[in-house]
Amino acid sequence: MTEPLPSEPLKDFLNTIRAGEVRTGRVISIEDREVLVELDGFSGAKKAVGRILLGDLTRKAIGHPSEAVSMGQQLTFEVIAVDWQQERVWASASACEDPALRAFLLGLRRGATHQGQVQSVHNFGVFVNLDGEPVDQCTGFIRVPELSWRWINHPADAVTAGQRVVGEIIDVDTRRGQVQLSLKALQEDPLVPFADQAGSVTTGQVTKLIPFGAFVRIADGVEGLVHNTEFRDEPVEHPGQVVNEGEEITVRIVEVDLVRRRLALSTRNLPQNGKRST
Repeated sequence: MTEPLPSEPLKDFLNTIRAGEVRTGRVISIEDREVLVELDGFSGAKKAVGRILLGDLTRKAIGHPSEAVSMGQQLTFEVIAVDWQQERVWASASACEDPALRAFLLGLRRGATHQGQVQSVHNFGVFVNLDGEPVDQCTGFIRVPELSWRWINHPADAVTAGQRVVGEIIDVDTRRGQVQLSLKALQEDPLVPFADQAGSVTTGQVTKLIPFGAFVRIADGVEGLVHNTEFRDEPVEHPGQVVNEGEEITVRIVEVDLVRRRLALSTRNLPQNGKRST
């Protein structure tokens, strides 16, 4: 069964709206977790309604929409999407909350590099003051997996507060006023030198035991899996039967998958002397 289409005038109006553009409207309803606005520019019998959820009203911490807006207030917002079933527009007022910040963000592009200074380091990631951003803003953020190819205990192992960094822009979020950066994207993938090393023997440290195998680090930023079937001629039930975390072992590189960044290792049929062949 097909979904009912909006009335023709409203349908035509909604067809003119594009995600990412800026629109204005008047607050007509304040609910517990959202605000409804009547979009400017439409004069049909049925209202063109925008829906702004609590998290998209403002970047400030609030518990109820009434703390940020009032009935009849005129708002400027970014269109997120058009909901044809409800005949409403999803919108974000927070994306337009700071015009200077919005202009800065829209001037950036994914894949470009950008510099900045580390403002603070936390266990969940790193905040960066980007060059050129508005005063008193901190728009850059680096998630822990994007800091380095190598294994780190804490982000502080990779960067420190006050340090200058250069990262690749992997996302620009006008709603949150944030730029996602990656330092790792500008670093050489340490797995690449092993691309043609299938069959060679090396040593590594067991970093983690899981029910079906053990992860072994053979170089900084390079870990591979020894499956339970690759420890002995007969499969073991758990890797803890043959190895321990932190133990140094000799392994053979079975397969290197650069696309999925997977490294398959084995301890079967190794040279008697256990020496490296690489």
